[in-house]
Amino acid sequence: MAISSLLGIAQRSLLASETALGVVGNNIANVNTPGYTRQVPDLESDPSVSTAQGVLVGTGVHVAAIRQVLDPLLERRLLGAETDRRQQGAVRDQLTALAGVLNELDEPSLGGAVNGFFDAADALARNPAGSAERETLLGRARGLADELQRRSGAVATLQRGADDAYVAAATRANDALGRIADLNRAISTAEAGGQSAGDLRDRRRAALTDLAGVLGIQTVDTKDGVTVSAANGAVLVDGGAVVHQIALREQGAGLDGHTLHEAGLADATGAFIAVPTAFASGQLAALAGVRDGELVNASSALDTFASTLVTEVNRIQTNGGAGAVDLDGGSTAAVPLFGGTDARTISVLLTGPDAGRRIGAALSSEPGDNQNALELADLRSAAQATLGNVTFTGYVAGLTGQAGQDAAQARDSAQATQALQQQLQNQRDSFSGVNLNEELTNLLRYQRAFQASAEAINVGNEVLDELMQVVR
Repeated sequence: MAISSLLGIAQRSLLASETALGVVGNNIANVNTPGYTRQVPDLESDPSVSTAQGVLVGTGVHVAAIRQVLDPLLERRLLGAETDRRQQGAVRDQLTALAGVLNELDEPSLGGAVNGFFDAADALARNPAGSAERETLLGRARGLADELQRRSGAVATLQRGADDAYVAAATRANDALGRIADLNRAISTAEAGGQSAGDLRDRRRAALTDLAGVLGIQTVDTKDGVTVSAANGAVLVDGGAVVHQIALREQGAGLDGHTLHEAGLADATGAFIAVPTAFASGQLAALAGVRDGELVNASSALDTFASTLVTEVNRIQTNGGAGAVDLDGGSTAAVPLFGGTDARTISVLLTGPDAGRRIGAALSSEPGDNQNALELADLRSAAQATLGNVTFTGYVAGLTGQAGQDAAQARDSAQATQALQQQLQNQRDSFSGVNLNEELTNLLRYQRAFQASAEAINVGNEVLDELMQVVR
């Protein structure tokens, strides 16, 4: 082999070792970088050449590529786990907030307001002519109406917050789609020019994770980059182009009377395409499900309670329209206690300085008559058909208990999906993350190769110098 060949081999080996050392150094530098994927140099022998004697002799080594260490199946499982984690996390947050609105541990509680109202009715039945008892009953009625209004408004606020989060999630999804398309182009350009695109691929993987949290996706690697599809198969990104963006349209009024939104896809003209199956998982599915499900049901339950309370109390106050007797002996046939039709509008109609005197505690003008007050007090233990054949207090207890149970189940589900996602992330970190012990070993290995290549160059130079001396 010619001395020049030795020098060429040593030079290429030196360059390959230098590149490998750079890759290892970059791994070490990014040991704490979130989402960084370990890179390795793929060393490849240079083509052999034939000598004059017909012997094939190697010509050295080069770095064929700088490759990321990845498990494609694990990456896909991680995206799916992120979808589940974000979905269950959103459900947990919404149902926990709802349970807080209906929480009976807070004061004043709805159950406490109901019992306080019926306690005041009991007191009035014991002293139907008492001014203090009458004023207390009115005060408790106003307190109960206020609690129903407050909780109805709070549920409506939760629904508005869920819809705002829904819109924000769709916006984040579109941002992620744009980043994925841009990075597809950047990666193709870099790799076509022979450059490593590992950092760009990590950024694209982060964008895919963001998108997967909003809606379930499917990914396929192609020569033009990663193709991203929704759960129903609709292509969202193909190469460097966003094929379908997430579109929003109004879908009717919410509990607060303002518009809610529905997500779909936008075609090339920007027209809305309704594809509910595309958003069956992820944050969009969770937020829409709670917004249109549990929150509406909770509001409806409060409305049913308020409507039944208004109907039953007014039936007794007016004696079914026949009229009970107030403190001044007047008829209450046209003097209902409550107004409104639901939890949002319920109110006490008896106002003014003589409001307490207009409560119909009696059915006659006989002194001490408390028949109507007794019937009002007995409402506490009366099962109501419109409430599912339970009492007012039982209905409130069931409503708040169910909300707490739903929130607890949501927390358990969120914890389980979080644990699975963390387990998969740990597996990825073990396989694709940076291990300092391994990198330090590689550092020494490539350093030794670099030193040996440098020594080979020195030897080649010395031999060449000796040959030059002989020639002279």
